[in-house]
Amino acid sequence: MLVAVDERDLAFVPEARGSGESFSLYWRRVHARAEKALTRGEQPLLAPLVDFAYVRACNDVGLDPRSKAGFDAYAGRLHPVDALWPFAGESPEAMLRQMRREQSAWAMMIRCRKVFGAAQSRFGPQAEAWARDCSARVLRALIDEVHGGAPSTAAYGLVTLVAKAAGLKLGAYSLAVEAGQNPGVQDRDRERFTAALGASLIAGAKGILTLEIGDAQRVQVWELADQRLAPSEHGQLLLEPNGHHAPQPRPTYVPGPPLPQPI
Repeated sequence: MLVAVDERDLAFVPEARGSGESFSLYWRRVHARAEKALTRGEQPLLAPLVDFAYVRACNDVGLDPRSKAGFDAYAGRLHPVDALWPFAGESPEAMLRQMRREQSAWAMMIRCRKVFGAAQSRFGPQAEAWARDCSARVLRALIDEVHGGAPSTAAYGLVTLVAKAAGLKLGAYSLAVEAGQNPGVQDRDRERFTAALGASLIAGAKGILTLEIGDAQRVQVWELADQRLAPSEHGQLLLEPNGHHAPQPRPTYVPGPPLPQPI
């Protein structure tokens, strides 16, 4: 199910356009539809509408983005199942929060694929393979850090990446790392993180990587620049200008341990 997740994108939805329907009413209908499907024993899978990708896809095939034909054609495109969000009975508010995160993540992945495509055209497929291998080694090190640093009361680690290159926001993504005997991350989170960090490395982006373990107010920090991740204590100075506001009380930012670097 392709859905708009804000008022702006509602203008592209045929059933809502021109009806004067508010976004809140539209969202209640979307939620009710998902609940009914769940009651029937179906698994509702939702995809967020990403405006720039949607408009481009419609234009590429000569369809008006504000037409029912354009919306239906885009909604009917095949997407990998693991890229879709499975509704599991969440409240309308929780469902909307999750879908807004999904919209941001989908936009990030579209930009990452553009970076990978440009790199492949110039350097061949080995460029993306190199970047993803670097990212996978960093993620493995972060998972090990959660495993080794989580106190008995901690249930998770939270990794956040924010990266920009030449004014383009390539990556702004957080993922949970399960602590315990076999810590790990969900496959979708793994794919998104390796894509975001990999594209950031290829593009020579500047940014910040943070790791918070459990509920401790101590955040490990690394600065991303010149295809390197360097431990840093400047988390607040780097995060807040990018629109990421520290929770209250403010955590203590400390340099993280050395991470694997691109070879």
